[in-house]
Amino acid sequence: MSEPFSQGEDHPTCGICPSKRLPREEFVVYDRPSWECPFDPADGFRYTADRTPACVHPHKVGLGPDRIAPPPKTETAVDEPEVTPLRRRGWQPSFLAR
Repeated sequence: MSEPFSQGEDHPTCGICPSKRLPREEFVVYDRPSWECPFDPADGFRYTADRTPACVHPHKVGLGPDRIAPPPKTETAVDEPEVTPLRRRGWQPSFLAR
């Protein structure tokens, strides 16, 4: 088995970083955390959709990102129709209301 990419104090990586357990060719590096590489609570690591291990802190590993994370998803506001105010009739004498 190949040596892990991060060894020693030259790479102050996170505890779950794939660089601590895998050689460089076996993981991808994103520029930041992203929904494209979510955290898997089953084993405690981040993976892409095809289960490739992912690092999300390139500055800690000392590498440039090879994948750029898309912008965060934003909640799109639902287009609600404008509320039209009710027309108030106002006060009318009782003999006109019949």
